Amino acid sequence: MNFIIESHQNPKVKQLIRWREKPAARRKEGIAIVEGSREIERALTSGWKMRECYTKADAHFSHDKMNLRPMPCSEDIFEQIAVRTRGVDVLAVFEVPSIGLSDVILPERPLILILDNLEKPGNVGAILRSADAAGVDLVIGSSLQCDPFCPEVVRNSLGGIFHTPFVVSERDYVQAWLADHRWPVYQLHLSGQRSPQEVDLTQSAVLVMGAEDKGLDGSWSMLKGDRIKLPMRGLVDSLNVSVTAGIVLFEAVRQRATSVAE
Repeated sequence: MNFIIESHQNPKVKQLIRWREKPAARRKEGIAIVEGSREIERALTSGWKMRECYTKADAHFSHDKMNLRPMPCSEDIFEQIAVRTRGVDVLAVFEVPSIGLSDVILPERPLILILDNLEKPGNVGAILRSADAAGVDLVIGSSLQCDPFCPEVVRNSLGGIFHTPFVVSERDYVQAWLADHRWPVYQLHLSGQRSPQEVDLTQSAVLVMGAEDKGLDGSWSMLKGDRIKLPMRGLVDSLNVSVTAGIVLFEAVRQRATSVAE
């Protein structure tokens, strides 16, 4: 008979609950908890290293890039260790790749997206999903106010977080790195005078997005570039940050595809 984790006192169960509830503990260990077979498969396909894997007792999960066996859990134990309570019967612990700005290899005309001071993990995940779909070369989490590798970010990214290079750093260091490279920096800002359609995104371009309630820190204006905004035709003056990101990124996709065609 196969061993099944059934005790709430099991050390692995206690550790998983601690990781789930305490972002600082996850960051200290350098791990991310990934739930759902689709997301886990995408993490493995993208080269992330799996440390542990757990399934409901009656579930089966395997992948040709796995080098360990899943540990089956009773249903009540699995529900205790998982964040999502429906539609999930497998979760895994992955090591978060240790990558800094100096490690990133970029193409000749990179498209870079910076998320500055964002607070909501759902927005961060949704933006990473759009960034992966648009083929963004690098996403930088600048002074984020949420855990960038929490289960909600992973879930909302649909696995995009595993495939698109994603570096987390402090704003001062990010700005110094950008200043060294001299790429044009376009701030999505309510005071912007031009729309994304009016700037050249076919060349090297850095797009910076801030939190919806606070906007961008004034220090971003020290970098070469411009403030841009989406044209608003109604009463509201802005869109959700993840919606804005999707629109602007695919404007860059459109411009670059048109440039190649010409």
